[in-house]
Amino acid sequence: MPRRHRLALLSAQHFTQRSARLARLSMAALAAAAVVASAGIPVAHAAEVTDVLDAFDSAFKNPYDFSLRLRFGQDTRSAVIAREVRCIQEDHVGAEACPGGSQTLLSRELKYERTRRTMFIDARIGLHHDVELYATFPIVISDSWNHDFIDNTVNRANSSIYPPNDRDALIGVPYKNVGRSGFGDVTVGLKWSPYNYYRDTAHPTWVLGVDYTMPTGQPMEATNDGVGLGLHQLHFHTTISRRALGIIEPFFSVSARMRFEAENSLFAKTRQAATQVRVTPGNQVGTAFGFEIIPWEDLKNDARVELEFGFSMDYIFRGREYTEIWEALASPDNPCQQGSQCSNTSHTKSDLDPATGQHAVSNGITDVEQYGQFAGWAKLHYQPVKYFQISAMLRYKLDTPHFITFGDYGKDLDGQGGVRQANSATPPKNEYSPVFLPGIDAPGGRLRLQEASTWTFMLSLSGKL
Repeated sequence: MPRRHRLALLSAQHFTQRSARLARLSMAALAAAAVVASAGIPVAHAAEVTDVLDAFDSAFKNPYDFSLRLRFGQDTRSAVIAREVRCIQEDHVGAEACPGGSQTLLSRELKYERTRRTMFIDARIGLHHDVELYATFPIVISDSWNHDFIDNTVNRANSSIYPPNDRDALIGVPYKNVGRSGFGDVTVGLKWSPYNYYRDTAHPTWVLGVDYTMPTGQPMEATNDGVGLGLHQLHFHTTISRRALGIIEPFFSVSARMRFEAENSLFAKTRQAATQVRVTPGNQVGTAFGFEIIPWEDLKNDARVELEFGFSMDYIFRGREYTEIWEALASPDNPCQQGSQCSNTSHTKSDLDPATGQHAVSNGITDVEQYGQFAGWAKLHYQPVKYFQISAMLRYKLDTPHFITFGDYGKDLDGQGGVRQANSATPPKNEYSPVFLPGIDAPGGRLRLQEASTWTFMLSLSGKL
């Protein structure tokens, strides 16, 4: 429903039943608002999160709605990368001293920093009563990251990730990524509002939506400057909001995201259904809630100021991802090379490549443990006239600590227990996963992400009819 046609109503439910006079005044207000709506006079609107464009609405003399928005966003991410190490009493590994006795501990070795700047072009159009079609076109201006030793206590002399002997190395430190920019993965979606508080105050505003992100961007590889993920993504979401006390509109939403590999992606290039347990990133479910405050509103000129505050929680299931070390792991400049007798980046449990006679080398994608994300944000929307809006957002997101190398050994194909390179079949079959990396997927050598957080700043300009 268009913002300029939404009814500013205070339901009688907002008042107590202790005063019959107040109840009668509320009913009178509802009746007056209905008259205003039928006359086509500009009225109040729903929260930004439940705003759905409208079309072919004869009751409000609204043939169509269209909106074009330009957004600029910057994500600044930081994290600490630690590694499981077998620590012998009185030894020092990285910044850690072995406490008490021999054991496996986490050695905090690397700091990671990333800055990504993206411009988004959003197009929205109303298709029917409270039905909207939208599309988002992302253009990555720059995407750069690096990692280095965490502090002066960690160096090549005591690092387990980049030790003095290249034969034992995992990646080179420090590392700076390939400069990346370009056209990203386009999203198209549909939103529908079966109930709208501003049409009928007996119901809250309820929005159902689905969108599809297609792999239009060049999938990222260590040897190119692409910015795409190489994934088909389906996102389902629903949000409910309701105006209360005249200036506050709380909202609540739930969502789910499913991801599938594209044929030209790094995920598909290593797929082997017989023994590989996971191929793509884990699916995601989440919820968000918050409220919007409208401290100032000019209904006659369709102008307003909105403040939005929210909090979200998401759970990402176990799967394969581009992690904080993916490019360094697969880089041609990685000091760990088969020619130097280093096997930490090789799938040494898989079959030899018939063409080269060697084991396949990792393309950087690794199995990742399930983890959670928590985020909070604040937004400001200012609409001086009905055809133009400017918005700003600040968000902070925190990832729970999790292993970023957490690969499965493979599948027990013959049911004899365990995973073996030659099972009891005739001829024997290799049961190990083709993407299992013994050097970093097996317990005792895995990498763990800690203190991972992302600051996002977004500025947007919208024009609409």
